Amino acid sequence: MRNITLRNGLCCLAILAAAGCNDNVLKTGHFEMIETQPLAEGRTDSVTVSAAIEFPESGLRGDACGRITESIVRMSFGVAGNNVGDAARHWADSCVAEYRESGNELLRYLEGNDDGEPCSALSWENSVSGHIAGVHGDIISCIVSRYDYAGGAHGSTSETGVNFDRNTGEVIGEDDVFTEDSGEELRKLLSAHLQESLPDNDAYNALFIKDIEPNGNFIVTPAGVTYIYGQYEIGPYYLGIIKVTLPWEELEGLLK
Repeated sequence: MRNITLRNGLCCLAILAAAGCNDNVLKTGHFEMIETQPLAEGRTDSVTVSAAIEFPESGLRGDACGRITESIVRMSFGVAGNNVGDAARHWADSCVAEYRESGNELLRYLEGNDDGEPCSALSWENSVSGHIAGVHGDIISCIVSRYDYAGGAHGSTSETGVNFDRNTGEVIGEDDVFTEDSGEELRKLLSAHLQESLPDNDAYNALFIKDIEPNGNFIVTPAGVTYIYGQYEIGPYYLGIIKVTLPWEELEGLLK
């Protein structure tokens, strides 16, 4: 079965530039695709691949939109260029090819013991999404999320934050945002706000690490700087991805 849905559109984000920047509204485009492919003719085992990507189209200076889109494409699909549709197509084809190669190896291993019924190890899913997650001053933040399931007990989910200078489209990191000697204070703030970021005391007590440090995976929002900790990074799988927000007022003196 093959099912593909494509949608392209414009969404206006009311993101006003900071003083000294242009006051254009950032307009973003959206690309969506979902496709289900069988392992082989006559079998109901299948892989589903899906992508949902938001990217800037206008409202920034110079070629900043193109640079940001190139970074989002590279993070999302692992290829160069700024054509989201072509990159998604290449990624989807690669996922299907890998699925069929691995799945057919398993079928050969099961030869003689396979009754043709669906096999849980042969139901795969690969998805990727990217969206504009926040803006503060001259920084635009994006989150790229992935989910991969290749049989087994559960899949794997990840979220990666990437930050851009809205004037140039260049990627910026912690060293561009925080002062050189801010590390220890950031650690204290992150550890202090960790418990409130979790649903209850049981979740907090289940953590592997309670004295957490900045890990380079962060975004900016109107509320503050949000750090993202992946599955197993500081706690067990069932806690999922943990996000800790440091309010702007508490970061005074730590920002460049």
